[in-house]
Amino acid sequence: MSGKDRALGVVRTHWATVILVILAAVFIAQNRYSTTIELFWLNVTSPLWLILLVLFAVGFAAGRLSAGRKVPKK
Repeated sequence: MSGKDRALGVVRTHWATVILVILAAVFIAQNRYSTTIELFWLNVTSPLWLILLVLFAVGFAAGRLSAGRKVPKK
């Protein structure tokens, strides 16, 4: 099997992953500039894509933690 056939096979079997990686690369390229976040006495300067990634991770974790604590029905 040649390298070209192998690469084509990967794209065929993992097309959703390939699309998500391309979208992530475009997102990072478009949000390279730095921004400053102020929270109380803390100032953080970082690329916008990194701040959004951290906030997404915090929101995801909060959702996963709160989903486990459902109120039982009476």
